[in-house]
Amino acid sequence: MDYFIILPDERISLYKDLDYSVPGFRQKEPFVTYGKFDVSDRYPDFFYGKSLFDYYFCVTDRLKEIFDVYSSNLQAVPFFLTDEAYRSQVVCWKIECSMEECIAFRNSKEEWEMTLRKSRGLTRYLLRVRKEKAQYMVVSMELAENMLRRHLYGIRFVPVKINWKESNVYENNNS
Repeated sequence: MDYFIILPDERISLYKDLDYSVPGFRQKEPFVTYGKFDVSDRYPDFFYGKSLFDYYFCVTDRLKEIFDVYSSNLQAVPFFLTDEAYRSQVVCWKIECSMEECIAFRNSKEEWEMTLRKSRGLTRYLLRVRKEKAQYMVVSMELAENMLRRHLYGIRFVPVKINWKESNVYENNNS
């Protein structure tokens, strides 16, 4: 497989209590949000949440540094995840990268498969894929290997086969 969907490890529950409806998640400025964790808790390096139809993909400094190397169009907004009892604070980043529309999607127990439109001359290491109301963060094998070498915490990889469909000039002009 050439690509992987990255997901947070379901066994880690620290990020699940976050309120993604906080106005800061929709804005493009730094903000503070609150969670329930302790000084000794280790926060996952990747997590996401949603509010209505908006998805918010979040990473720690360690993972953002890697993504910065692989993606020239990565947009990141810092936020400060603070314990409700003010015992500790973690700097995280809400990230956005290029969004691809999924033309076809198949999910079975053994394999996930997506068909996306291919933009000419663009190598993709990191992308968001939208299929109807769901969004996924997808990384290339090269980026996934780099992430694994860094021993990031709380991330799992789901192999996905991506089929690229050539987009023709007429489709682009009529969009």
